[in-house]
Amino acid sequence: MERIPVTGDIVRYRGKQGLHAVRAAIVTADVTTLDPRGVEIGAVPALDDASHVHLWVFTPGQLGGFHEYNVSPGDSPGTWHWPAAAG
Repeated sequence: MERIPVTGDIVRYRGKQGLHAVRAAIVTADVTTLDPRGVEIGAVPALDDASHVHLWVFTPGQLGGFHEYNVSPGDSPGTWHWPAAAG
């Protein structure tokens, strides 16, 4: 069974722009922690399924990061994946 991400998990996010850099990210919402009232009033996007998450993506520099919403798993730009296991 594939592991489902939960709020607080550290994942890797592949950027959608430029060199598609891979960055560290933290899961800020999953299907069990997403507030349905926030979705209803349009304050936060819905998630398509249990493998999709909202992320805070960490970046170097003054801004420190950015939000990404309803991110699916994968290896293509704009997706998240688990970090490689420590060897």
